[in-house]
Amino acid sequence: MNRHIIIASHSTLAAGVAETLRFFEGEGLKLTVITAYVDNKPIEDTIRDIFKNYNEDDEYIILTDLMAGSVNQKFVEHIFNKEHVHLIAGMNLSLAMAITMEPKDSYISEKRINEIIEESRKQIIYVNESLAIVGEDEEDE
Repeated sequence: MNRHIIIASHSTLAAGVAETLRFFEGEGLKLTVITAYVDNKPIEDTIRDIFKNYNEDDEYIILTDLMAGSVNQKFVEHIFNKEHVHLIAGMNLSLAMAITMEPKDSYISEKRINEIIEESRKQIIYVNESLAIVGEDEEDE
């Protein structure tokens, strides 16, 4: 089993996420990066190339930027009737790091993917509000 991690976004967000992941995890990290609409190559061709050599024993984790975005929508048709193909929209760095750091000796379960998504949501915090709460707690002491 091979795990294919695809990071896809409008413009260069995916490249930035990939560069940051490699900063933390090393240059050997295998990723496919799609920076849609920055060249004249149709994204459909790039996606078709990824799935041209689809292997049902492999795992494909696709991270995209926006649920309702065109990049995500172009992947949707490629996930039906394919086991071990997971499409996750709304990526952030926390999510991407958790996915890339999962053990590679077995498939990532749907349950585990949902846990990772929930954990990454918790990393989105309005810091001003958090600091205000901390300040209130210190005043009470």
